[in-house]
Amino acid sequence: MSSETMAAVSLKRSASSPMDEDSTMGEPASKRQRIETVLPVTPPPEEDLRSHAVAIADPLFDGDPRKLLFRAIILALDHVGFDAATDEALESLCSEVDSYVTHFLYGITLSMLNARRSFPTPMDFKFALTRFDLPLASLEPHIKTPIPTSKTKIRLEVQAPEPKNAHYENLLLGGDLSGESDKNQKPYIPRKFPAFPSKHTYKWTDKDSTRETDPRRIREEAAKAARQGEEALRRLTKISKALKEKDVKQAASRDPRSKERHELWEKLMHELSIDKGGSQARKSGRDEDRSMIVNADMKYWRKPVPIKRSHLVPTDHKGKE
Repeated sequence: MSSETMAAVSLKRSASSPMDEDSTMGEPASKRQRIETVLPVTPPPEEDLRSHAVAIADPLFDGDPRKLLFRAIILALDHVGFDAATDEALESLCSEVDSYVTHFLYGITLSMLNARRSFPTPMDFKFALTRFDLPLASLEPHIKTPIPTSKTKIRLEVQAPEPKNAHYENLLLGGDLSGESDKNQKPYIPRKFPAFPSKHTYKWTDKDSTRETDPRRIREEAAKAARQGEEALRRLTKISKALKEKDVKQAASRDPRSKERHELWEKLMHELSIDKGGSQARKSGRDEDRSMIVNADMKYWRKPVPIKRSHLVPTDHKGKE
């Protein structure tokens, strides 16, 4: 080719036509030019912690915390050497302090939640200081501020005296439940502190002890308990004696001769008791002891299983073989 034809050919690449695009789309994947997008390595955007806060139309506590922050910034600027500052500068410094403290508290909360705690500990504050690259030695100069106390001391407004409690409470609850006596017994409580509430709000109601303290009455009660125990033992021995007699009667009923002798003996004793003591018992008014037997249902108790003895049947080993 000649030099003129070489000059006529433009060095610029011609614009791709739709036909070319269709042709490239139809090409196999191996012939396409692979282009990998390399994004710049940038840190993730910092989360705005204040975006989660609920917007409040009216300032909380009519702006007193904000005023105290403004006062602290003004005292620091005055100590450094500034004579005056515009409102915009104060607002900017205040927002910086607010952002710094918010992120510092976020570090404390992060350490607290990672350790599954509900309240922060000194280790959480240490983690936040390490996160901000603040050694503990850097806090020592701030323990004692160089600003005089006359400037840092806050003069609060004199509060109105607290109205005294109405007398109807004492009339309703009475002097026993009034908490004024407890407060007067504790001299370390300042007088300007409010009065104690009623005693029933923080104490159990005193109850009279039902335990006897008189020695004579205690001895009488002990003697009465001993007498009742002795009577109970007598009843038990009488019942056991009746049970033994019943057992003897049952044993005698098994043998015909013993049964006959026992019946004759009972008949004789019954006749003798009627002849000798019948009239005296009627005069004295005493009745026969016919109290209830405790173990009257003994015959319905569980009985042991009788032992069945199996008779051994001789086997003929020779027949089996």
